[in-house]
Amino acid sequence: MNYSTDRPIDTEEQDLLGRSFFSKQLGKAIYEYNEKDGLVIGLFGKWGTGKTSIINMVVNEINKLAVNDDNKPMIMKFSPWNYSDRDNLISLFFRSLKNQINIQDNDELKKKVGKALSDYSGAFDALSLVPVVGSAVAAVLKSLAQAQGDNLLQSADLDETRIILEKALIEANKKIIIIIDDIDRLTNSQIRDVFQLVKQVADFPNVIYVLAMDREVVCSALTEVHNIDGNEYLEKIIQVPFELPELRKSKLHNIFFNKLEQILGNLPGEVVLDQNYWSKVFRNCIEPYINTLRDVNRVINTFQFKYATLYQETSFEDMIGISTLEVLEPKLYKWIASNKDAVCGGFMHGLLSNNGNGTNYNKFYHDEFERLGIDPNLAMHCISTMFPVFAKDVNEYQYSYQSLSDIRGKMRVAHEERFELYFMLDFDYIKVSRSIINACIYEYDKDKLIIVINEINKQGNIVYLLDEIRSLVKEIPYNRLNLIASVILNIQGEFKGENSRVIFTLSACDIAEYLVIDILDRLETEIEKYNIICSAVENVNKNGLGSIAQIINRIELAYGRLAGDLERKDKQIISLDHLKELEKIYVERINVIANSESILDMNKFNFAFYLWECFDKDNVKKYLEDLFEDKVNKLKFICAMAGRWNGTHGSGWSFNAKNYSEYIMDDEIYNLIKEFDKSKLYKFTEIEQIKLASFVLNYNKTEMDHANEQEALQLLNEWKIEKEE
Repeated sequence: MNYSTDRPIDTEEQDLLGRSFFSKQLGKAIYEYNEKDGLVIGLFGKWGTGKTSIINMVVNEINKLAVNDDNKPMIMKFSPWNYSDRDNLISLFFRSLKNQINIQDNDELKKKVGKALSDYSGAFDALSLVPVVGSAVAAVLKSLAQAQGDNLLQSADLDETRIILEKALIEANKKIIIIIDDIDRLTNSQIRDVFQLVKQVADFPNVIYVLAMDREVVCSALTEVHNIDGNEYLEKIIQVPFELPELRKSKLHNIFFNKLEQILGNLPGEVVLDQNYWSKVFRNCIEPYINTLRDVNRVINTFQFKYATLYQETSFEDMIGISTLEVLEPKLYKWIASNKDAVCGGFMHGLLSNNGNGTNYNKFYHDEFERLGIDPNLAMHCISTMFPVFAKDVNEYQYSYQSLSDIRGKMRVAHEERFELYFMLDFDYIKVSRSIINACIYEYDKDKLIIVINEINKQGNIVYLLDEIRSLVKEIPYNRLNLIASVILNIQGEFKGENSRVIFTLSACDIAEYLVIDILDRLETEIEKYNIICSAVENVNKNGLGSIAQIINRIELAYGRLAGDLERKDKQIISLDHLKELEKIYVERINVIANSESILDMNKFNFAFYLWECFDKDNVKKYLEDLFEDKVNKLKFICAMAGRWNGTHGSGWSFNAKNYSEYIMDDEIYNLIKEFDKSKLYKFTEIEQIKLASFVLNYNKTEMDHANEQEALQLLNEWKIEKEE
């Protein structure tokens, strides 16, 4: 994994920002400057605009021009860090300059300028100590004098030593270039000290200073510490100012795109972009925040780290959008991460947004962002782009409708169950990897597909797999629709589990049915659809009878048959003749199964029983006559007919008498349960026991008074206590 470092470049070959021409011209101008007077050049630019890179290319150009010059310029980069006070800074500066001179191969320069520089620096040192009174200072001065063999107090004539230094610089005829970079990174007091240093030594002959800084930062610092106009102060010191223009956005964007292409190209798997969505994310979530090459590199590094790990489980567009906010607008990033319900929606959000309270969300969020120091307009556009629920709340309707299925299928950050993955690298939600899901859709043959789906079902993750495949139905190749639908239909009766919603729960079988219907809707011919359903009915086992019954009943209703009261031609996925054929095959199949094994414990017995009753009432009556010879079976039948309900105050079981009153009445059932020997409750499964308790509690009560499962468990415990007594 290659990260974009924040190191400045050194050569024009590395230049991505088009600054090499300017750098070469500036380097040439400095090299050819022949005046003896000192010169101060100011290089002004915002943080991250490439000032240091320009300086490096300037130095490189000067060195290239001076390659055959016997008297090539001496270049010193002075870093004003880690000094104790202003006087110490001046001493540090002169020591650095002296050290740089000492490493030159110019003996004349060392002899003349080096000695004069030492004397001038010594004068500064002595004068900085003289005003301090005390025996300790006297001891220091004495020690210095003994060490140097000079009397510092006598030699501390600053004007005289300065004249000698200026003369030495002229005689040496050596151009000295001093570069001070990153001035804007210093504290306000340090910035003041640096400019006092430059002011003190700026007019030395043959010395050129190049100062790089953010003008706004430096002017503000000088204004604060000097209580003067910082701009005017700079103008008195800097003779040649250069303002680096902000980078052209188009060039910055090209660099950004090139780096993204490199990242995507290095991934082992394919990444498919939604070009329309990508253009919106870039325009509203990335482009407003990227202004420098440093911005680009920081965003790219963060994105690359996260996406290399998560690219198979996240949307490229959303991950780069979220990464941009994380790096360049962290306040907004943290707000989104902390307000999942507001941006993704959810049950509570739905209740609040539909309660008619007239909340002006646009103003509410505008004020909140303003209070947090976040640009409200940029924030609203950005969040609305990636989060349709938020867009609806704040009336940002400029974007096309995005269904929940699309959001899930494209692994978008707006999907509430995938949201955390973008912010916490939380893999707990990913129950089945996208690579396995893709293999189910694109690669596995029938046998492999059955094995994989059954294994996922055993692991308890079938609901996740079905939801994911359903969100990708439009992506399934046409020639695989038949295979996938057939496999799902044939094994859906074995699926266990339900989605995790509190109220609107769907079983795995329900989700499988919806998935199959979605696939059938994509098939172009009626015969293709019929063949899939017919094959499933012919091969259905006990556990699949109920789900198959639901599919057939759905088609019956579309024709206005059975409980249907009007036709829905758009839902008539097969012909009426073929529907009647399915009815016959279904009746034959359920009779075979009912005669060979008990069907009371199968999934969705009530649906299977209803369809059987509609088409083969005589056999249903005979089946029940035989079944009801055993009182336990009567009660198991009622348990099988129970329907699950969920509400804000829990969940439980209900019993619709019209579905079974032709065969057994509520009074008889109630009496059977009350009179049943509770010591024999073991003949019923745990869930059947709860259903029996629920029936007793709900007897002769309205639906509004239905007991929930907790109340049923309480009654069941009372029965067990009675049994023990």
